[in-house]
Amino acid sequence: MTTTLAGRYEVREVDASGGMGEIIHCRDLHLDRPVVLKRLRSGIDARRLLDEQRSLAALRSKHVVQLYDVVKPDDRRDSEFALVLEYVQGEQLKIGGYTPSRKYLNILWQIASGLRDIHENGIIHRDIKPTNILLDSEGVVKIIDFGLSRPKELAKTECVIGTPAFMAPELWEGDTIGFDASVDVYAFGATALSLLDTRPPSELLQRPPLPVPLAALSVAFAGLDVELINILHRCLDPKPSQRPTMALLQAHLQRRLLTDQHKAIVVFGGTTNQLDSQNRKISLTLPSVGSIAIEYDGNDFIVNSVSGSVFINNRSASPRDLIPGCCVLTFGMAGSRRRFVTFDVSNPEVIP
Repeated sequence: MTTTLAGRYEVREVDASGGMGEIIHCRDLHLDRPVVLKRLRSGIDARRLLDEQRSLAALRSKHVVQLYDVVKPDDRRDSEFALVLEYVQGEQLKIGGYTPSRKYLNILWQIASGLRDIHENGIIHRDIKPTNILLDSEGVVKIIDFGLSRPKELAKTECVIGTPAFMAPELWEGDTIGFDASVDVYAFGATALSLLDTRPPSELLQRPPLPVPLAALSVAFAGLDVELINILHRCLDPKPSQRPTMALLQAHLQRRLLTDQHKAIVVFGGTTNQLDSQNRKISLTLPSVGSIAIEYDGNDFIVNSVSGSVFINNRSASPRDLIPGCCVLTFGMAGSRRRFVTFDVSNPEVIP
């Protein structure tokens, strides 16, 4: 016999393997789509579900599971509320399942993008780890399970709770524990490490965790550039104030993924000049007026040298200046020999 909950959610499968919650796979009969109902096991503090509801209701992110509805199923004597969530067809991120590759960097960028959105909405997740991150069938990361989340203005707890190896040192202090978004940054660093290696450094398994030497991470992260290794190491800093923000991490990973993907077109003297990873330097000269040499370093278009009267958006050009996208280069002052040249950049995007 088919069971229907709240008048519209047809039960397909019940997963009772979760720690605090019961997951019910359903089909929404009104919209004809798969959904997930999540409710707490009997005896679990109802605040967990309320915290998750508040957090998800405030969030809109491509990389966060969506909240569709809040219902009261009628299949229990003591009926409790349940969350109706987006069904994500995919699998949890696998510990030790990656190598230091572009695919790995793309996964980290997506996690960082989701956490940036979470933090910008004033929410702290507090339980970031591979099992709470799904990769859907199209390769898009979805952060799930906001049962331990808090709005930043209520970021306190009276018990030690979480998953060892992903918990920042300040979460082990006992009594009333105050925390901020940097606990997610710490967990991000531990997650980045766990995706490459099934054996975390022994320092992370201590309670509370100890500082992890940079040398230990350099071995695990071998193949990544030194700057990225250093910033991931900073994520695990024992001092919350020394950890980078998720916005900084997301921007750094995005820059790394977009290296050598830009193109610039300059039409000068009837000739089309292209700057990209195959043609990194051009020189433009208007005789008796001025010249400028521009180089593409993989991320930015930079003035190598300049002589005479050359301006970038009406500002005098100087060596080491960055050329902004879609600007105007001007050769000469006012007069008959003045020349305007457009500098057009195609800005690439990171695609999951």
